[in-house]
Amino acid sequence: MSMRMTGLVSGMDTESMVKELVQASSAKVDNIKKEKQLLQWKKEAWQGLNTKLYDFFKTEVSNMRLPSSFKSKVAKSSDESKVSIKAGSGAPNGAHSVSVKQLASSAYLTGANIKKNGGTYDTYSSAGSSVNFADMLDSDGNTSDLVGKTITVSNADNTKSITFELGGTGDNGVANIDELNKKLSESEDFAKLSAGIEDGKLVFTNNSEKKDKDGVITGSAYNIKSADLGLDAKLDYSKDDAGNKPTLSANTDLRVKSTFSSADITSGTKLADIGIAVGTSFSIKGKDFVVDKDSKISDFTDALSKMGVTANFDANQGRFYINASSTGAEYDFDITSSDSNALDILGLSRAAGATKIDAQDAIIEYNGVEYTGNSNTFELNGLTITAKGVTGTYDKTTGVFTNNTAVNVEVGADTEGVYNTIKNFVKKYNELIDEMNTLYNEKKPEYEPLTDEEKTKLSDNQIEQWEKKAKTGLLRRDDTINNLLSSMREILNKGIKVTDKDGNEATYTLASLGIVTGDYSEKGKLHILGDKDDPLYASEENKLMNTLNEKPEILSQIFVGDKDNVGIGQSLYSSLSKAMARNEASHSLTFYNDITMDNEIKEKDSEVDKMNEKLSKLEDKYYEQFAAMEKAMAKLQQQQSYLSSLMGTA
Repeated sequence: MSMRMTGLVSGMDTESMVKELVQASSAKVDNIKKEKQLLQWKKEAWQGLNTKLYDFFKTEVSNMRLPSSFKSKVAKSSDESKVSIKAGSGAPNGAHSVSVKQLASSAYLTGANIKKNGGTYDTYSSAGSSVNFADMLDSDGNTSDLVGKTITVSNADNTKSITFELGGTGDNGVANIDELNKKLSESEDFAKLSAGIEDGKLVFTNNSEKKDKDGVITGSAYNIKSADLGLDAKLDYSKDDAGNKPTLSANTDLRVKSTFSSADITSGTKLADIGIAVGTSFSIKGKDFVVDKDSKISDFTDALSKMGVTANFDANQGRFYINASSTGAEYDFDITSSDSNALDILGLSRAAGATKIDAQDAIIEYNGVEYTGNSNTFELNGLTITAKGVTGTYDKTTGVFTNNTAVNVEVGADTEGVYNTIKNFVKKYNELIDEMNTLYNEKKPEYEPLTDEEKTKLSDNQIEQWEKKAKTGLLRRDDTINNLLSSMREILNKGIKVTDKDGNEATYTLASLGIVTGDYSEKGKLHILGDKDDPLYASEENKLMNTLNEKPEILSQIFVGDKDNVGIGQSLYSSLSKAMARNEASHSLTFYNDITMDNEIKEKDSEVDKMNEKLSKLEDKYYEQFAAMEKAMAKLQQQQSYLSSLMGTA
């Protein structure tokens, strides 16, 4: 924005004058902004109503067009502790009998406590840097025989070297790795070379790589030789791509013996350390786990858990717990090993004290017919039968079933459930049209959207209260609301021809079922005569419940219908689907013309931009005119001063 110097000659407040001159045009911009704000508020009001309409459509209306909503069944068991029942819409009404001979169960294997067997075990772990070479063993417990062997390290061009004698006593003799590193660190030429033991291997590491301030990498290379240890190589200084320092490993197996007892066994204990030979295999359901020298108890349980069972080692109890992944004889299992002694060591054999519970199938009798399954739940004849306890004594060997007390099951129409479905529809419909009628009839108060300047003069609370009033009446006499209300009322008043179980035809309306409209002032709200939760009509005869008890088959015809005689629920669903179908004025799932509203809002933005551009040009015009006036007045003053000087009056 350019800086204007105005009124310097005339002394007039031209800025205020320009502001007043363009005020009328500025008011036009404010009016367009108000119109835009009203459109945005109207859209927000419709968005809230649209959400409620769609929720009503996808839930309550959808339920009223589904046959299953009117054919639901209820089943009652005479002993829920033994048998529980759920009835599907296809379950036959009447009495049913269920007996439970045997429950399905999983296979369980509980191992013996291997921490209490009193055993002691030797393990050969990687030797530490302080262990003397003379005391080191190999993984079989044999002496490593390192004493007297030599290692020679030299610089890259072999001009300087040191030969170390392992276990030696001379100047270059070293008793252990720590002494070897001490002598290397004391050497000016080999201070950046170090030794260590990793998993039994003697490993040399070059630590000499360094980078100067210019990023140039330098370092020292070392030659390491030992015919006794299979070493004869150059160890460079460059790190690899992962930043690891270069290393060189000798052909060694340097171990130290330690002893532990069975009480020390954990999930991290190696299987080989407790006497299980490397190469031993364990099998479940045709899948194998083979022990290697590093296999731990946790590796064993992890492998078993991928063989169709769940395995766990409880270190506190010292036991393995293995169970099948599901109930039923199909999922029973046995664990075997290529070395029977291995199962004894792990406490997994019966001889070692393990306990195995075999899996079994569930066996029930439904109306005198026996059924077997790997689950305690059976889907039979539209019923979901869940066995919870046996109803008699069953001998697996002979198949004889005695002392049976069968569970009686009663199946019938779920009249209470159907009634509540209809009642909930009525409740949600009333809530929805109550809001729609309020929005449609709400009067518009004399409150307009505030301008930015007006907001500066009010508190946040005052602005909030003002806008709350300004937002009322935005959907007054809205055609879409009126059309939706009219359409729903027309559908809910239609008559549907039905045929009862005796073949009698009749035409039913909601009023025939005792679902009626109330007083005119309620504007179409529905009431169920005789419903206990409706204080106005609770004393009336409940025709809906009577119909459900006497002629339940006609409810589905009234609300669902068929292809030739569409029911009330299906008609309402189709009507609302059509009302929110996508078109050029609205998106899908939208009852109002949201696309049109968005375009109108954009048009208002465009109008504001155009008006602001005109205002800017108008201001420039007035400022140019005042600037010309100032220039003319300045010139006049100069002429007056000149004339005054000629006349000697200056």
